[in-house]
This record gives sequence, C-alpha cells and structure tokens, in this order.
Amino acid sequence: MRIRPVLRRLGLVGLAAVLVVAVTACDPDLLVDRTITYDCQINPNHFLLSTFSDTLDGGYETTAPQAVKPGSTFLVQVKPKPFTMSASSSGGTVSELTNVVWRIAIPANTTLNAQTIDGWSNVGPGTPTATVAGGAVVITVPGPVPANVATTFPTLKMVLVATGPLGARVEPKVAGTSYTSPGLSLNAKVTGTVLGTLNPSLACFPSPATPLHSILISNDVASPKITIAAPVAGSTVARNSVVPASFTCDDESGVGVASCVGTVANGSPIDTSTLGARTFTVTATDIEGKVGTKTVTYTVVA
Repeated sequence: MRIRPVLRRLGLVGLAAVLVVAVTACDPDLLVDRTITYDCQINPNHFLLSTFSDTLDGGYETTAPQAVKPGSTFLVQVKPKPFTMSASSSGGTVSELTNVVWRIAIPANTTLNAQTIDGWSNVGPGTPTATVAGGAVVITVPGPVPANVATTFPTLKMVLVATGPLGARVEPKVAGTSYTSPGLSLNAKVTGTVLGTLNPSLACFPSPATPLHSILISNDVASPKITIAAPVAGSTVARNSVVPASFTCDDESGVGVASCVGTVANGSPIDTSTLGARTFTVTATDIEGKVGTKTVTYTVVA
C-alpha cells in the first residue's frame, strides 16, 4: 500500500497544508517577518495507516530592538500569523484542532523575567496558557479550534534581560530538535473518511532552526540618523524638472556609518518623469549592522 495516495484520499495531506498558516532610549523596535520550515511526523493513529513525514512552513512576525545594552531589560514579541482552517478533500475534512502546543526557546545570552500571551481569537472554549519548561516558553491552545473561521493564535511577549557580553547576539527561535522533542505539536479530527473519523497527531521541529530575530548586545543601541534635504518632504516639483537628491547619514556618537543609500545616489536627479505622489527613501546601516530608514513624499505636478 502506498501511504501518500491513501493519506491524500483521507484528507490528511490537506491537514498538513492548512498548518502552513496556522502555524513575531533606543530606536523603534524592528518587525521581522519570518517563515519557519518544519519537519513534521504525522501519525494517523489508525492500524491500517502508517506514520509519515512532511515539510511545512509556518509564518511568524517578531518585534524586538535591533540592539540592547548589557544588563538591560527588553521586550520580544512573537506573533503567529492568523489563519482559517478549511482543509478538506473528497476523502475527508479537517473539522478541528486540539492541544496545539508551540514552543519558543529562551534565547542564549538572556534570562527570562516574565512571559505573557494575548491577542488570540476564535481558538475554541479552552483558554490558552504560557508556561516555562525545558528552557522554553510553552504556549498551549487547548481548543477545539473550529474550521471555517478566522483564527488568531496567541502573541507571546517575553521580557528578557541581556546577560551576554558585548558583541553577542540574542536570537529567539522556535524550540525543538526532533519528532520526540518538537517545537510544534497538535491533534486533529478528520471526519468523512472511508475509515470513519480519524484523529491524527503531528509532531514538528524547525529544520533548519532559523532565528526569528537577531538582537545585538552593544553600547550603541541607535541606528544612524538620516537627514533628507532634497526632495523636501511634502513639496511639489514640476514634471521633468531637475532636482538633485541631497541627504546625509550620521551615527553621531555611535560606531560609525557603513553605508548611506538613497533611492538615487546623492546628487543625482530624483524621479520627476510622471505626475502624482512619489516617495524617496534613504537607508543607513552602521558598522554593527543596525539599520535606519527614512522616507519623504513629494508630488510631481504639470
């Protein structure tokens, strides 16, 4: 018996597909949008079907500072992207998820002061919880999470203290290294299959273990400051007129500017070829890799 075609008829491959979505005195925090690839073991929990593996992708938005000082306290927020569970096939329908557990490792070079969760919706009657175990924050959503509704899993907020040396990095990650030590696990209910109702379980770990964010421990916690002299923010310029770009990047008392790049090079003409609102952006990066951006809008008129 070929396992994957049978599982496809039972709707379990559809279950795997829906979990792709189910599953983040210094500068403003930086949001990093990251896709994590999971290696998953799916156990159909039926004597006629064998366990199989599949690769899934999960999206997270993580917000944290670019840099923190040694000994400082800071906040990291990890937000799973919302999803609607509607996986079905001619062989079955995923009707609910239960006991959804995902784990975020407490990052190296930090200690955890506190953890909270909030922002969930349509996750069923069970109240989500966040606990600490095995060097990770464990978020549990009891469910049952219903199908065909827009669902948002909890956002994790970790209050951390930077304990590493200067130059070290704090890199939050999804925990898990194997099927027996997963970073994401859950149970599902699949109805309408040729074998009746199935209750498969999934155990997944990130492969590779890609960081959700990267935070530098440094005495310089500010990105370079950007000044745009031309185009002037909110100004109007005539179509096809020549307006040289003029901007500067200054790291002040920081480690120094590594690059300062505009939509066009400093002194080159900005785009005035088409009518309407236009934007001009400058991106500055310092020697430690901290990035600052600034955008102004101008309008091209006839």
